[in-house]
Amino acid sequence: MASKRAFTMIELVLVIVIAGILAALAVPRVKRDNLREAAEQIITHIRYAQHLALQDDKFKFDSKGDPQKEWYKKRWNLTFNNTSVTNCNIDKKNKSSWKYHIYHDIAKDGTGNLNSVSEAASNIIKNGHLLSAGWQGISKVACKKVDQSLNIGKRYGVTNVTLEGSCGRNRSQTISFDELGRPMRTVSTTNGGGSARGYDRLLKDSCRINLSDGSSTVSILVHQNTGYACILDPSTNQCKK
Repeated sequence: MASKRAFTMIELVLVIVIAGILAALAVPRVKRDNLREAAEQIITHIRYAQHLALQDDKFKFDSKGDPQKEWYKKRWNLTFNNTSVTNCNIDKKNKSSWKYHIYHDIAKDGTGNLNSVSEAASNIIKNGHLLSAGWQGISKVACKKVDQSLNIGKRYGVTNVTLEGSCGRNRSQTISFDELGRPMRTVSTTNGGGSARGYDRLLKDSCRINLSDGSSTVSILVHQNTGYACILDPSTNQCKK
């Protein structure tokens, strides 16, 4: 009876290694698109900010049965800023980086800024973390809760962020959302500015968020009324399919 030849273990391992090398050579190297990754992440967080706004209607009555004063300034926001946060080594001294945050203003009369852990949205993906890359004056305890992926300057190389359309009026870097998820111009600003009424800042046109790394730009379009967000195709000025 003729004997059957089989591969030895060494031969099998060698074949697997060679196959792996050939596969690696056959697959073209794909250059990482940092700006697109940043844009896709931001779009996800825009949708989450809308979700929070839908679930958390800020209209409340006071003890006398009247609408609370300036309740509309406590709506959920997505805001960008280029800040230097040296606490907890988030930024080096005299160095700033672009960050973004999801928060709602709970301070009396509104300050237009993220100031505390209680104002920041919780990160449902990373338990115990916040949807913020850190703010000026942050405590050492709160530093442990920041999400560095929202530091788009460090993570994705973003060197500038601009908002185009009525959302970017007066160099605003914030988009707010009402209880229907509709985008608004920032509802709360420093020195008591912002909305004067509940719906006076609903967007009349689409908002474009431009992310730049110094050599190229990727734009996110946020539609008025619905708040639907997408990455723009520069050749058609329409949403990429």
